[in-house]
Amino acid sequence: MVSYVVALDAADEPDRLAALRMAASGADGWRIAVDEPGALVAVRGEACVRTLQAGRGWVIGDLYREGRVVGPQPPSVKIAQGLPGLEVARDLCAHFWGRYVAVIREPDHCSVLALRDPSGALDAMRWRVGPLAMIGSELPDWLPAVYWPDLALDWSVVASWLISSSAAVISSGLAGLSSVTPGALQDDLGKEVQVWRPEAFAQAPPPDIEALPELLDRCVGALSQGGGAIQAEISGGLDSAILAASLARTAGARVSEWINYHAADGQGDERTFARQVAAMWELPLTEAVKPPFVLTPELLKDGAAGWRPGFTALDAQRDVDGAARAQALGAARVFTGQGGDMVFFQTPTPVLAADHLRRRGWSGLLSPDLLEVARWTRRSAWSLAGLACDRRAAWSGEASVANHPWMPGTDDLPPAKRAHIAQLAQKLAIHIENRRSRVSEVIHPLICQPMMEQWLAIPADVLTLGGRDRGLARKLFADRLPPAIAQRRGKGELTGYYGRGVAASLPWARPYLLDGRLAAEGLIDRARFEAVLTSEHQIWRGEAYLVLCALTVEAWVRRWGRAGPG
Repeated sequence: MVSYVVALDAADEPDRLAALRMAASGADGWRIAVDEPGALVAVRGEACVRTLQAGRGWVIGDLYREGRVVGPQPPSVKIAQGLPGLEVARDLCAHFWGRYVAVIREPDHCSVLALRDPSGALDAMRWRVGPLAMIGSELPDWLPAVYWPDLALDWSVVASWLISSSAAVISSGLAGLSSVTPGALQDDLGKEVQVWRPEAFAQAPPPDIEALPELLDRCVGALSQGGGAIQAEISGGLDSAILAASLARTAGARVSEWINYHAADGQGDERTFARQVAAMWELPLTEAVKPPFVLTPELLKDGAAGWRPGFTALDAQRDVDGAARAQALGAARVFTGQGGDMVFFQTPTPVLAADHLRRRGWSGLLSPDLLEVARWTRRSAWSLAGLACDRRAAWSGEASVANHPWMPGTDDLPPAKRAHIAQLAQKLAIHIENRRSRVSEVIHPLICQPMMEQWLAIPADVLTLGGRDRGLARKLFADRLPPAIAQRRGKGELTGYYGRGVAASLPWARPYLLDGRLAAEGLIDRARFEAVLTSEHQIWRGEAYLVLCALTVEAWVRRWGRAGPG
Protein backbone atom coordinates (compact mmCIF):
# COMPACT_ATOMS: atom_id res chain seq x y z
CA MET A 1 0.00 0.00 0.00
CA VAL A 2 1.35 3.42 -0.96
CA SER A 3 1.48 5.60 2.15
CA TYR A 4 2.41 9.26 2.23
CA VAL A 5 2.16 12.50 4.22
CA VAL A 6 2.54 15.92 2.61
CA ALA A 7 3.03 19.19 4.52
CA LEU A 8 3.07 22.56 2.77
CA ASP A 9 3.73 25.96 4.30
CA ALA A 10 3.06 28.91 2.02
CA ALA A 11 4.82 31.24 4.46
CA ASP A 12 7.95 29.06 4.41
CA GLU A 13 8.80 29.41 8.09
CA PRO A 14 12.08 27.48 8.50
CA ASP A 15 11.18 25.80 11.80
CA ARG A 16 7.58 24.88 11.05
CA LEU A 17 8.45 21.57 9.37
CA ALA A 18 11.43 20.72 11.58
CA ALA A 19 9.60 18.33 13.91
CA LEU A 20 7.95 16.56 10.98
CA ARG A 21 11.28 16.22 9.20
CA MET A 22 12.90 14.70 12.27
CA ALA A 23 10.03 12.30 12.93
CA ALA A 24 9.82 11.11 9.31
CA SER A 25 13.57 10.61 9.14
CA GLY A 26 13.46 8.26 12.10
CA ALA A 27 10.26 6.40 11.21
CA ASP A 28 10.73 2.73 10.39
CA GLY A 29 10.11 2.04 6.69
CA TRP A 30 9.54 5.70 5.79
CA ARG A 31 11.72 8.14 3.88
CA ILE A 32 11.63 11.80 2.94
CA ALA A 33 11.07 12.05 -0.81
CA VAL A 34 10.80 15.85 -1.04
CA ASP A 35 12.42 18.35 1.30
CA GLU A 36 12.53 21.90 0.07
CA PRO A 37 11.57 25.33 1.41
CA GLY A 38 7.95 25.19 2.55
CA ALA A 39 7.36 21.59 1.47
CA LEU A 40 7.99 18.12 2.80
CA VAL A 41 6.75 14.82 1.35
CA ALA A 42 7.31 11.60 3.32
CA VAL A 43 6.49 8.20 1.83
CA ARG A 44 6.72 4.63 2.99
CA GLY A 45 9.07 2.25 1.21
CA GLU A 46 9.71 2.63 -2.49
CA ALA A 47 6.62 4.70 -3.29
CA CYS A 48 7.36 6.86 -6.31
CA VAL A 49 7.12 10.66 -6.18
CA ARG A 50 7.25 12.53 -9.50
CA THR A 51 7.90 16.26 -9.74
CA LEU A 52 5.66 18.52 -11.78
CA GLN A 53 7.33 21.14 -13.93
CA ALA A 54 8.01 24.69 -12.75
CA GLY A 55 7.71 23.74 -9.07
CA ARG A 56 3.97 23.18 -9.43
CA GLY A 57 3.84 20.11 -7.21
CA TRP A 58 4.18 16.34 -7.17
CA VAL A 59 2.45 13.13 -8.23
CA ILE A 60 2.62 10.41 -5.58
CA GLY A 61 2.12 6.80 -6.62
CA ASP A 62 2.02 4.96 -9.94
CA LEU A 63 1.52 6.96 -13.14
CA TYR A 64 1.15 5.62 -16.68
CA ARG A 65 0.63 6.96 -20.17
CA GLU A 66 -1.17 4.35 -22.25
CA GLY A 67 0.81 1.19 -21.41
CA ARG A 68 4.07 2.80 -20.28
CA VAL A 69 5.38 4.00 -16.95
CA VAL A 70 5.80 7.78 -16.90
CA GLY A 71 9.22 9.24 -16.16
CA PRO A 72 10.23 11.35 -13.14
CA GLN A 73 8.69 14.56 -14.54
CA PRO A 74 5.31 14.19 -16.31
CA PRO A 75 5.17 16.65 -19.25
CA SER A 76 2.32 19.17 -19.15
CA VAL A 77 1.63 21.93 -21.65
CA LYS A 78 -0.74 23.48 -19.12
CA ILE A 79 2.05 23.92 -16.58
CA ALA A 80 4.38 25.34 -19.20
CA GLN A 81 1.73 27.91 -19.99
CA GLY A 82 1.36 28.80 -16.29
CA LEU A 83 -2.34 27.93 -16.23
CA PRO A 84 -4.36 27.45 -13.01
CA GLY A 85 -4.27 24.17 -11.12
CA LEU A 86 -7.68 23.13 -12.44
CA GLU A 87 -6.31 23.07 -15.99
CA VAL A 88 -3.26 21.12 -14.83
CA ALA A 89 -5.56 18.56 -13.19
CA ARG A 90 -7.62 18.23 -16.37
CA ASP A 91 -4.41 17.74 -18.32
CA LEU A 92 -3.31 14.95 -15.98
CA CYS A 93 -6.66 13.14 -16.17
CA ALA A 94 -6.81 13.47 -19.95
CA HIS A 95 -3.32 12.15 -20.72
CA PHE A 96 -2.32 9.91 -17.79
CA TRP A 97 -3.81 7.25 -15.55
CA GLY A 98 -2.69 5.16 -12.62
CA ARG A 99 -2.88 4.82 -8.85
CA TYR A 100 -1.91 8.29 -7.70
CA VAL A 101 -2.63 11.51 -5.86
CA ALA A 102 -1.38 14.77 -7.36
CA VAL A 103 -0.51 17.72 -5.13
CA ILE A 104 -0.77 20.81 -7.33
CA ARG A 105 0.30 24.32 -6.41
CA GLU A 106 -1.34 27.31 -7.98
CA PRO A 107 1.06 29.47 -10.02
CA ASP A 108 1.50 31.89 -7.08
CA HIS A 109 2.18 28.92 -4.71
CA CYS A 110 -0.27 30.45 -2.22
CA SER A 111 -2.83 27.65 -2.40
CA VAL A 112 -2.60 23.88 -2.74
CA LEU A 113 -4.91 21.54 -4.62
CA ALA A 114 -5.24 17.76 -4.31
CA LEU A 115 -6.29 15.53 -7.22
CA ARG A 116 -7.20 11.89 -6.57
CA ASP A 117 -7.06 9.56 -9.55
CA PRO A 118 -10.49 8.56 -10.94
CA SER A 119 -10.17 4.94 -9.81
CA GLY A 120 -9.66 6.03 -6.20
CA ALA A 121 -6.87 3.47 -5.84
CA LEU A 122 -4.78 5.75 -3.61
CA ASP A 123 -6.43 7.44 -0.63
CA ALA A 124 -6.33 11.18 0.02
CA MET A 125 -7.44 13.18 3.05
CA ARG A 126 -6.77 16.84 3.76
CA TRP A 127 -6.54 18.82 6.97
CA ARG A 128 -5.05 22.05 8.24
CA VAL A 129 -2.76 22.66 11.18
CA GLY A 130 -2.53 26.42 11.58
CA PRO A 131 -0.92 27.72 8.40
CA LEU A 132 0.12 24.25 7.24
CA ALA A 133 -1.79 22.41 4.52
CA MET A 134 -1.58 18.65 5.17
CA ILE A 135 -2.48 15.85 2.75
CA GLY A 136 -2.05 12.16 3.41
CA SER A 137 -3.16 8.58 2.94
CA GLU A 138 -3.11 7.93 6.69
CA LEU A 139 -2.19 9.36 10.08
CA PRO A 140 0.94 7.34 10.89
CA ASP A 141 1.85 6.63 14.50
CA TRP A 142 5.09 8.59 14.19
CA LEU A 143 3.34 11.83 13.17
CA PRO A 144 4.00 14.39 15.93
CA ALA A 145 0.93 15.58 17.80
CA VAL A 146 1.37 19.14 16.55
CA TYR A 147 0.59 17.97 13.00
CA TRP A 148 -2.58 16.05 13.90
CA PRO A 149 -6.01 17.48 13.09
CA ASP A 150 -8.65 17.96 15.76
CA LEU A 151 -10.82 14.86 15.29
CA ALA A 152 -14.44 14.25 16.21
CA LEU A 153 -16.97 11.73 14.93
CA ASP A 154 -19.31 13.03 12.24
CA TRP A 155 -22.45 11.00 12.88
CA SER A 156 -24.25 12.15 9.73
CA VAL A 157 -21.46 10.69 7.62
CA VAL A 158 -21.35 7.50 9.69
CA ALA A 159 -25.09 7.11 9.06
CA SER A 160 -24.51 7.31 5.30
CA TRP A 161 -22.00 4.45 5.49
CA LEU A 162 -24.76 2.18 6.81
CA ILE A 163 -26.81 2.94 3.70
CA SER A 164 -24.09 2.46 1.09
CA SER A 165 -20.41 1.52 1.28
CA SER A 166 -19.80 3.97 -1.59
CA ALA A 167 -20.24 6.81 0.91
CA ALA A 168 -17.13 5.63 2.76
CA VAL A 169 -15.01 6.33 -0.34
CA ILE A 170 -16.09 9.98 -0.68
CA SER A 171 -16.62 11.14 2.88
CA SER A 172 -14.73 11.20 6.14
CA GLY A 173 -16.48 10.11 9.30
CA LEU A 174 -14.12 12.40 11.20
CA ALA A 175 -14.77 16.09 11.42
CA GLY A 176 -11.37 17.71 10.92
CA LEU A 177 -10.56 15.60 7.85
CA SER A 178 -11.72 16.31 4.31
CA SER A 179 -11.91 13.34 1.95
CA VAL A 180 -10.99 13.83 -1.71
CA THR A 181 -13.42 12.21 -4.15
CA PRO A 182 -11.95 9.98 -6.89
CA GLY A 183 -11.49 12.11 -10.01
CA ALA A 184 -11.96 15.37 -8.09
CA LEU A 185 -9.71 18.35 -7.42
CA GLN A 186 -10.05 19.75 -3.89
CA ASP A 187 -8.85 23.15 -2.69
CA ASP A 188 -7.68 24.39 0.72
CA LEU A 189 -11.27 24.96 1.87
CA GLY A 190 -12.48 21.48 0.94
CA LYS A 191 -14.34 22.68 -2.15
CA GLU A 192 -14.21 20.17 -5.00
CA VAL A 193 -14.44 20.25 -8.78
CA GLN A 194 -15.18 16.89 -10.37
CA VAL A 195 -12.47 16.97 -13.06
CA TRP A 196 -13.17 13.42 -14.28
CA ARG A 197 -16.88 12.94 -14.90
CA PRO A 198 -18.23 9.49 -15.81
CA GLU A 199 -21.24 10.86 -17.69
CA ALA A 200 -18.89 12.53 -20.16
CA PHE A 201 -17.63 9.08 -21.19
CA ALA A 202 -21.13 7.60 -21.09
CA GLN A 203 -22.11 10.17 -23.73
CA ALA A 204 -18.99 9.65 -25.86
CA PRO A 205 -19.04 7.63 -29.12
CA PRO A 206 -18.61 3.90 -28.47
CA PRO A 207 -15.03 2.63 -28.78
CA ASP A 208 -13.68 0.06 -31.20
CA ILE A 209 -15.10 -2.93 -29.36
CA GLU A 210 -12.69 -5.41 -30.92
CA ALA A 211 -9.75 -3.44 -29.46
CA LEU A 212 -10.94 -3.76 -25.84
CA PRO A 213 -9.05 -6.99 -25.03
CA GLU A 214 -5.85 -5.29 -26.19
CA LEU A 215 -6.67 -2.29 -23.97
CA LEU A 216 -6.90 -4.59 -20.96
CA ASP A 217 -3.56 -6.17 -21.88
CA ARG A 218 -1.90 -2.74 -22.01
CA CYS A 219 -3.31 -1.82 -18.60
CA VAL A 220 -2.33 -5.13 -17.01
CA GLY A 221 1.11 -4.95 -18.60
CA ALA A 222 1.67 -1.47 -17.20
CA LEU A 223 0.39 -2.35 -13.72
CA SER A 224 2.58 -5.45 -13.54
CA GLN A 225 5.83 -3.60 -14.25
CA GLY A 226 8.40 -3.27 -11.50
CA GLY A 227 10.26 -5.54 -9.16
CA GLY A 228 9.04 -8.00 -6.58
CA ALA A 229 6.88 -11.09 -6.74
CA ILE A 230 3.31 -11.05 -8.06
CA GLN A 231 0.43 -13.08 -6.68
CA ALA A 232 -2.76 -13.46 -8.74
CA GLU A 233 -6.19 -14.76 -7.77
CA ILE A 234 -8.18 -17.20 -9.90
CA SER A 235 -11.56 -17.46 -8.20
CA GLY A 236 -13.23 -19.56 -10.91
CA GLY A 237 -15.56 -16.75 -11.97
CA LEU A 238 -15.72 -14.90 -15.27
CA ASP A 239 -13.95 -11.70 -14.19
CA SER A 240 -10.95 -13.38 -12.56
CA ALA A 241 -10.64 -15.68 -15.60
CA ILE A 242 -10.50 -12.65 -17.92
CA LEU A 243 -7.90 -11.01 -15.70
CA ALA A 244 -5.85 -14.21 -15.38
CA ALA A 245 -5.75 -14.61 -19.17
CA SER A 246 -4.51 -11.05 -19.65
CA LEU A 247 -1.92 -11.39 -16.88
CA ALA A 248 -0.70 -14.72 -18.25
CA ARG A 249 -0.26 -13.13 -21.69
CA THR A 250 1.54 -10.00 -20.51
CA ALA A 251 3.42 -10.95 -17.33
CA GLY A 252 3.00 -14.67 -16.80
CA ALA A 253 6.67 -15.38 -16.13
CA ARG A 254 6.72 -12.77 -13.35
CA VAL A 255 3.76 -14.21 -11.43
CA SER A 256 5.05 -16.25 -8.50
CA GLU A 257 1.73 -17.70 -7.42
CA TRP A 258 -1.73 -18.24 -8.89
CA ILE A 259 -4.11 -18.90 -6.02
CA ASN A 260 -7.69 -20.07 -5.62
CA TYR A 261 -9.55 -19.73 -2.32
CA HIS A 262 -12.47 -22.11 -1.88
CA ALA A 263 -14.86 -22.91 0.93
CA ALA A 264 -14.81 -26.37 2.46
CA ASP A 265 -18.46 -26.98 1.56
CA GLY A 266 -19.53 -27.75 -2.00
CA GLN A 267 -21.49 -24.52 -2.53
CA GLY A 268 -18.41 -22.31 -2.26
CA ASP A 269 -15.98 -24.60 -4.06
CA GLU A 270 -14.98 -23.17 -7.46
CA ARG A 271 -11.87 -25.30 -7.98
CA THR A 272 -13.32 -27.09 -11.01
CA PHE A 273 -13.49 -23.80 -12.92
CA ALA A 274 -10.25 -22.35 -11.55
CA ARG A 275 -8.42 -25.51 -12.65
CA GLN A 276 -9.76 -25.07 -16.18
CA VAL A 277 -8.36 -21.52 -16.32
CA ALA A 278 -5.01 -22.73 -14.98
CA ALA A 279 -4.90 -25.61 -17.47
CA MET A 280 -5.74 -23.38 -20.43
CA TRP A 281 -2.75 -21.12 -19.70
CA GLU A 282 -0.52 -23.82 -18.18
CA LEU A 283 -0.40 -22.12 -14.79
CA PRO A 284 0.52 -23.83 -11.51
CA LEU A 285 -2.49 -23.36 -9.22
CA THR A 286 -2.30 -23.11 -5.44
CA GLU A 287 -5.56 -24.23 -3.84
CA ALA A 288 -6.27 -22.76 -0.41
CA VAL A 289 -9.23 -23.57 1.82
CA LYS A 290 -10.98 -20.50 3.17
CA PRO A 291 -10.53 -20.47 6.95
CA PRO A 292 -13.69 -21.04 9.02
CA PHE A 293 -15.54 -17.75 9.28
CA VAL A 294 -15.91 -16.60 12.89
CA LEU A 295 -15.63 -12.98 13.92
CA THR A 296 -14.01 -11.76 17.11
CA PRO A 297 -13.84 -8.26 18.64
CA GLU A 298 -10.07 -8.33 18.14
CA LEU A 299 -10.39 -8.99 14.40
CA LEU A 300 -12.94 -6.19 14.08
CA LYS A 301 -10.70 -3.78 15.95
CA ASP A 302 -7.76 -4.60 13.70
CA GLY A 303 -9.92 -4.09 10.62
CA ALA A 304 -10.92 -0.64 11.89
CA ALA A 305 -7.35 0.69 11.92
CA GLY A 306 -7.76 2.77 8.75
CA TRP A 307 -9.63 6.04 8.59
CA ARG A 308 -12.36 4.44 6.52
CA PRO A 309 -14.48 1.52 7.80
CA GLY A 310 -13.02 -1.87 6.92
CA PHE A 311 -15.57 -2.97 4.32
CA THR A 312 -12.83 -4.83 2.43
CA ALA A 313 -12.02 -6.82 5.57
CA LEU A 314 -15.52 -8.21 6.26
CA ASP A 315 -14.17 -11.72 5.70
CA ALA A 316 -11.63 -11.25 8.46
CA GLN A 317 -10.02 -14.71 8.49
CA ARG A 318 -9.64 -14.66 4.70
CA ASP A 319 -8.04 -11.21 4.98
CA VAL A 320 -5.63 -12.39 7.68
CA ASP A 321 -4.71 -15.52 5.75
CA GLY A 322 -4.28 -13.59 2.48
CA ALA A 323 -1.97 -11.08 4.16
CA ALA A 324 0.14 -13.86 5.68
CA ARG A 325 0.44 -15.68 2.34
CA ALA A 326 1.34 -12.51 0.43
CA GLN A 327 3.93 -11.59 3.04
CA ALA A 328 5.47 -15.08 3.05
CA LEU A 329 5.66 -14.98 -0.74
CA GLY A 330 7.19 -11.52 -0.68
CA ALA A 331 4.47 -10.38 -3.07
CA ALA A 332 4.88 -6.72 -4.00
CA ARG A 333 1.56 -6.85 -5.86
CA VAL A 334 -1.60 -8.95 -5.70
CA PHE A 335 -3.85 -8.96 -8.78
CA THR A 336 -7.59 -9.63 -8.59
CA GLY A 337 -10.51 -9.64 -11.05
CA GLN A 338 -12.67 -7.53 -8.77
CA GLY A 339 -14.50 -4.68 -10.46
CA GLY A 340 -15.29 -6.61 -13.61
CA ASP A 341 -18.84 -7.28 -12.45
CA MET A 342 -19.51 -3.52 -12.48
CA VAL A 343 -17.40 -2.51 -15.50
CA PHE A 344 -18.85 -5.30 -17.67
CA PHE A 345 -22.40 -4.89 -16.17
CA GLN A 346 -23.49 -7.92 -14.18
CA THR A 347 -26.45 -6.57 -12.18
CA PRO A 348 -29.87 -7.80 -13.33
CA THR A 349 -32.20 -4.82 -13.72
CA PRO A 350 -35.40 -4.51 -15.74
CA VAL A 351 -34.54 -0.91 -16.71
CA LEU A 352 -32.27 -2.41 -19.37
CA ALA A 353 -35.49 -2.54 -21.41
CA ALA A 354 -35.69 1.26 -21.34
CA ASP A 355 -32.13 1.61 -22.63
CA HIS A 356 -32.91 -0.97 -25.29
CA LEU A 357 -35.95 0.99 -26.48
CA ARG A 358 -34.21 4.38 -26.46
CA ARG A 359 -31.40 3.12 -28.65
CA ARG A 360 -33.32 0.92 -31.08
CA GLY A 361 -36.73 2.57 -31.22
CA TRP A 362 -40.03 0.69 -31.18
CA SER A 363 -38.51 -2.19 -33.15
CA GLY A 364 -36.47 -2.93 -30.04
CA LEU A 365 -39.61 -4.36 -28.44
CA LEU A 366 -39.35 -7.27 -30.89
CA SER A 367 -35.73 -8.06 -30.05
CA PRO A 368 -35.06 -11.55 -28.64
CA ASP A 369 -32.61 -9.87 -26.23
CA LEU A 370 -35.59 -8.34 -24.45
CA LEU A 371 -37.04 -11.79 -23.81
CA GLU A 372 -33.70 -12.86 -22.34
CA VAL A 373 -33.68 -9.80 -20.06
CA ALA A 374 -37.17 -10.81 -18.92
CA ARG A 375 -35.90 -14.28 -18.02
CA TRP A 376 -32.79 -12.86 -16.35
CA THR A 377 -34.73 -10.38 -14.21
CA ARG A 378 -37.69 -12.74 -13.66
CA ARG A 379 -40.16 -10.30 -15.14
CA SER A 380 -42.83 -10.77 -17.78
CA ALA A 381 -42.13 -9.43 -21.25
CA TRP A 382 -45.25 -7.25 -20.94
CA SER A 383 -44.04 -5.62 -17.72
CA LEU A 384 -40.67 -4.94 -19.36
CA ALA A 385 -42.37 -3.34 -22.35
CA GLY A 386 -44.30 -1.06 -20.00
CA LEU A 387 -41.15 -0.17 -18.10
CA ALA A 388 -39.33 0.57 -21.35
CA CYS A 389 -41.88 3.28 -22.11
CA ASP A 390 -41.68 4.84 -18.65
CA ARG A 391 -39.50 7.96 -18.73
CA ARG A 392 -39.22 7.82 -14.94
CA ALA A 393 -37.74 4.31 -14.88
CA ALA A 394 -34.74 4.00 -12.54
CA TRP A 395 -32.53 1.24 -11.18
CA SER A 396 -33.75 0.20 -7.74
CA GLY A 397 -30.33 0.76 -6.14
CA GLU A 398 -29.77 4.24 -7.52
CA ALA A 399 -31.18 5.97 -4.43
CA SER A 400 -28.31 4.66 -2.29
CA VAL A 401 -25.80 6.73 -4.31
CA ALA A 402 -28.02 9.75 -5.01
CA ASN A 403 -25.63 12.07 -3.15
CA HIS A 404 -22.47 10.72 -4.76
CA PRO A 405 -20.52 13.42 -6.69
CA TRP A 406 -20.51 11.18 -9.76
CA MET A 407 -24.30 11.24 -10.13
CA PRO A 408 -25.11 14.94 -10.88
CA GLY A 409 -25.40 15.41 -14.63
CA THR A 410 -26.63 11.87 -15.30
CA ASP A 411 -30.37 12.64 -15.37
CA ASP A 412 -30.54 12.66 -19.17
CA LEU A 413 -28.79 9.30 -19.52
CA PRO A 414 -30.79 6.11 -20.07
CA PRO A 415 -31.61 4.52 -16.69
CA ALA A 416 -29.41 1.43 -17.06
CA LYS A 417 -26.45 3.63 -17.98
CA ARG A 418 -27.09 5.65 -14.81
CA ALA A 419 -27.10 2.33 -12.99
CA HIS A 420 -23.76 1.52 -14.62
CA ILE A 421 -22.23 4.71 -13.20
CA ALA A 422 -23.81 4.14 -9.79
CA GLN A 423 -22.42 0.61 -9.65
CA LEU A 424 -18.93 1.82 -10.51
CA ALA A 425 -19.19 4.45 -7.77
CA GLN A 426 -20.11 1.74 -5.27
CA LYS A 427 -17.35 -0.62 -6.40
CA LEU A 428 -14.55 1.85 -5.67
CA ALA A 429 -14.93 0.76 -2.05
CA ILE A 430 -12.69 -2.21 -2.97
CA HIS A 431 -9.72 0.16 -2.58
CA ILE A 432 -10.37 0.71 1.15
CA GLU A 433 -7.36 -0.61 3.03
CA ASN A 434 -7.27 -3.99 4.78
CA ARG A 435 -4.60 -6.25 6.22
CA ARG A 436 -3.55 -7.62 2.85
CA SER A 437 -3.20 -4.17 1.28
CA ARG A 438 -0.94 -3.15 4.15
CA VAL A 439 1.64 -5.75 3.13
CA SER A 440 1.18 -5.69 -0.69
CA GLU A 441 -0.24 -3.48 -3.41
CA VAL A 442 -3.65 -5.00 -4.16
CA ILE A 443 -4.44 -4.17 -7.78
CA HIS A 444 -7.80 -4.40 -9.57
CA PRO A 445 -7.03 -3.74 -13.27
CA LEU A 446 -10.60 -4.25 -14.49
CA ILE A 447 -11.68 -1.04 -12.76
CA CYS A 448 -8.73 1.18 -13.70
CA GLN A 449 -9.41 4.53 -15.40
CA PRO A 450 -8.95 3.47 -19.07
CA MET A 451 -11.23 0.46 -18.59
CA MET A 452 -13.96 2.54 -16.95
CA GLU A 453 -13.77 5.20 -19.67
CA GLN A 454 -14.03 2.78 -22.60
CA TRP A 455 -16.70 0.50 -21.15
CA LEU A 456 -18.81 3.47 -19.97
CA ALA A 457 -19.06 4.56 -23.61
CA ILE A 458 -20.80 1.30 -24.56
CA PRO A 459 -24.63 1.30 -24.26
CA ALA A 460 -25.89 -0.86 -21.39
CA ASP A 461 -27.98 -3.07 -23.67
CA VAL A 462 -24.82 -3.81 -25.70
CA LEU A 463 -22.89 -4.66 -22.53
CA THR A 464 -25.63 -7.18 -21.78
CA LEU A 465 -25.51 -8.66 -25.28
CA GLY A 466 -27.99 -11.49 -25.67
CA GLY A 467 -29.82 -10.31 -22.57
CA ARG A 468 -27.10 -11.76 -20.35
CA ASP A 469 -24.97 -10.32 -17.59
CA ARG A 470 -21.58 -9.28 -19.03
CA GLY A 471 -22.73 -10.59 -22.42
CA LEU A 472 -20.34 -8.45 -24.44
CA ALA A 473 -17.35 -9.38 -22.24
CA ARG A 474 -18.23 -13.07 -22.67
CA LYS A 475 -18.13 -12.63 -26.46
CA LEU A 476 -15.01 -10.45 -26.65
CA PHE A 477 -12.90 -12.66 -24.38
CA ALA A 478 -14.36 -16.00 -25.50
CA ASP A 479 -11.13 -17.21 -27.08
CA ARG A 480 -9.31 -16.59 -23.79
CA LEU A 481 -11.79 -18.48 -21.62
CA PRO A 482 -12.64 -22.12 -20.99
CA PRO A 483 -16.09 -22.64 -22.58
CA ALA A 484 -17.56 -23.72 -19.24
CA ILE A 485 -16.73 -20.31 -17.74
CA ALA A 486 -17.77 -18.24 -20.76
CA GLN A 487 -21.16 -19.97 -20.82
CA ARG A 488 -21.97 -20.48 -17.14
CA ARG A 489 -24.85 -18.52 -15.66
CA GLY A 490 -24.07 -18.82 -11.97
CA LYS A 491 -21.24 -18.97 -9.47
CA GLY A 492 -20.42 -20.59 -6.16
CA GLU A 493 -22.58 -19.50 -3.25
CA LEU A 494 -21.07 -18.38 0.07
CA THR A 495 -24.24 -17.19 1.82
CA GLY A 496 -24.28 -20.23 4.11
CA TYR A 497 -20.57 -19.83 4.87
CA TYR A 498 -21.03 -16.28 6.12
CA GLY A 499 -24.37 -17.00 7.78
CA ARG A 500 -22.86 -19.77 9.88
CA GLY A 501 -20.01 -17.45 10.87
CA VAL A 502 -22.38 -14.71 11.97
CA ALA A 503 -24.50 -17.21 13.90
CA ALA A 504 -21.40 -18.52 15.69
CA SER A 505 -20.42 -14.95 16.62
CA LEU A 506 -23.80 -13.98 18.11
CA PRO A 507 -22.93 -14.52 21.81
CA TRP A 508 -20.69 -11.45 21.72
CA ALA A 509 -21.91 -9.73 18.51
CA ARG A 510 -25.49 -9.32 19.72
CA PRO A 511 -24.66 -7.18 22.80
CA TYR A 512 -21.81 -5.51 20.86
CA LEU A 513 -24.36 -4.03 18.45
CA LEU A 514 -27.50 -3.71 20.56
CA ASP A 515 -25.62 -1.94 23.37
CA GLY A 516 -23.14 -0.18 21.08
CA ARG A 517 -22.56 3.36 19.87
CA LEU A 518 -24.65 3.06 16.69
CA ALA A 519 -27.70 1.95 18.64
CA ALA A 520 -27.16 4.69 21.22
CA GLU A 521 -27.07 7.30 18.44
CA GLY A 522 -30.21 5.88 16.84
CA LEU A 523 -28.37 4.92 13.63
CA ILE A 524 -29.57 1.32 13.63
CA ASP A 525 -33.08 0.07 14.29
CA ARG A 526 -32.61 -1.75 17.58
CA ALA A 527 -35.88 -3.68 17.28
CA ARG A 528 -34.97 -4.93 13.82
CA PHE A 529 -31.49 -6.00 14.88
CA GLU A 530 -32.90 -7.81 17.92
CA ALA A 531 -34.72 -10.02 15.42
CA VAL A 532 -31.83 -10.30 12.95
CA LEU A 533 -29.24 -11.16 15.61
CA THR A 534 -30.62 -14.61 16.34
CA SER A 535 -29.53 -18.03 15.09
CA GLU A 536 -33.03 -18.70 13.78
CA HIS A 537 -33.02 -15.58 11.63
CA GLN A 538 -29.56 -16.32 10.26
CA ILE A 539 -30.62 -19.87 9.36
CA TRP A 540 -33.94 -19.02 7.73
CA ARG A 541 -33.58 -15.43 6.53
CA GLY A 542 -29.83 -14.74 6.39
CA GLU A 543 -28.90 -11.02 6.18
CA ALA A 544 -25.33 -11.78 7.20
CA TYR A 545 -24.07 -8.87 5.10
CA LEU A 546 -26.30 -6.42 7.00
CA VAL A 547 -24.85 -7.64 10.29
CA LEU A 548 -21.26 -7.60 9.03
CA CYS A 549 -21.55 -4.03 7.75
CA ALA A 550 -23.07 -2.82 11.02
CA LEU A 551 -20.35 -4.59 13.05
CA THR A 552 -17.66 -3.06 10.83
CA VAL A 553 -18.97 0.48 11.28
CA GLU A 554 -19.51 -0.07 15.01
CA ALA A 555 -15.89 -1.20 15.40
CA TRP A 556 -14.67 1.84 13.46
CA VAL A 557 -16.73 4.22 15.60
CA ARG A 558 -15.36 2.68 18.81
CA ARG A 559 -11.79 2.87 17.53
CA TRP A 560 -11.89 6.45 16.21
CA GLY A 561 -14.24 7.87 18.80
CA ARG A 562 -11.27 8.14 21.14
CA ALA A 563 -8.56 8.75 18.52
CA GLY A 564 -5.70 11.10 19.14
CA PRO A 565 -2.01 11.46 18.36
CA GLY A 566 0.10 8.57 19.51
